[in-house]
Amino acid sequence: MYKFVLLIFLVSASCGTQNNVSTTTTGTSETSTPITNGERTLALGEETNLGGMVIAFSEVLEDSRCPTGTQCFWEGRARLLVEMSGDGMTVEQQEIIFGKLKPGESHNHTFYKDGTTTITAKAINPYPTAETGTTGLAYKLVIMVATE
Repeated sequence: MYKFVLLIFLVSASCGTQNNVSTTTTGTSETSTPITNGERTLALGEETNLGGMVIAFSEVLEDSRCPTGTQCFWEGRARLLVEMSGDGMTVEQQEIIFGKLKPGESHNHTFYKDGTTTITAKAINPYPTAETGTTGLAYKLVIMVATE
């Protein structure tokens, strides 16, 4: 009887543990790493799994940033779409804006926060140049993951 009670206790204790594994998927490959504080980079179309929450850099909605080596009358901006999902269902889409804001918009780069994890967008790379413009850029979103 003692072994049965101990077994029930161990099984119930393990059911409440948090999954601290991060999985990054690119195409058909998938890698898993422990969730750690620090910067990560997501290419356009790439997703990462943070403890059961999938974060995907899904779309560049606008890139009107003034290319380096040119003169612009408006500094421009980059608008991105990040999707968060759990259990394969989209939970939320978040628009992130780097650069100039229009009335009613805000610089809310913290796009995910729960009791122990905060994810903040830090940068969108590369920055357009006079030679490249914005056509065909291999966009990468830099995010900061902070866990308590």
